[in-house]
Amino acid sequence: MTLKTGAPTRQYHKGNVAEDLKLATLRILDTERVEDLSVRRLAREVGVTPANFYNHFDTLYDLLMELGADAFHERARQIAHIKRTAKTRAEAIHRLALSYFELALARPQMFRIMYGLFPEAQKHPKFRDASDESMGEIVEIVYGERLHDPSNLDATRERCKVAYGLVALGAGLARNVVEGVVPFSAQADMRRFVESVVQSFIDGELSKLAAE
Repeated sequence: MTLKTGAPTRQYHKGNVAEDLKLATLRILDTERVEDLSVRRLAREVGVTPANFYNHFDTLYDLLMELGADAFHERARQIAHIKRTAKTRAEAIHRLALSYFELALARPQMFRIMYGLFPEAQKHPKFRDASDESMGEIVEIVYGERLHDPSNLDATRERCKVAYGLVALGAGLARNVVEGVVPFSAQADMRRFVESVVQSFIDGELSKLAAE
C-alpha cells in the first residue's frame, strides 16, 4: 500500500476555508518545517485575513492537532490493510515496524507531529481518539485480537506491552535514521538497516544475547 506523500493539489476557495487552511499547511510541510508555519502566513496563502483563521481554529496548534488526527486515521487504515494482506503475523509485524520508517521518510514533518513533537498532544480529543484507533490496529496485529481499550489505558498498557514496545522501536528507529542520528550515505542503506534491525527483534536476538 503506497503512503500518501503530501497534500492533494487543488485551488483554494473561500467556500471551505477550514479545509483550505489544512491543505495550505500540508503543502508547506511538504518542503518546510513545522516551525516555519504561522497564522499570518497560512491566512495569506489561502487569501483570508488572520482574524478569519480564528473562525475555524482556536490556534495554530489546534490546526496541527487536527492534521495529526487525520494522519492517524489514515495510518489506522494502512495498518488494517497490512493486517488483511500479510500472510503471517511475523510478516505483518515486520511490515508494520518498517512502515514507521516509510512514513518518516515520506512525510517527516507529519511524522514529527504524530510522534512526539508536542508533549501535550494526547490531551487533544481528536488527536487522542485517532491515535487510539491506530494503536488498536497495532495491538490486533501483535496479539491477534482486539485487546486495546481506550477507556482503560492502564489495563491496556499492562496487557499490551509488546505492542507498545513495537511502536517505540518503529518510531524511535525511524526518527534516528531519517534525522541522521544514525548516519547513512544512501537511502537504500537506511532501509536495509531498518529492515535488519526489525528482523533481529522479531527473531529474538536480544533475548538470546541476554541469556548468554
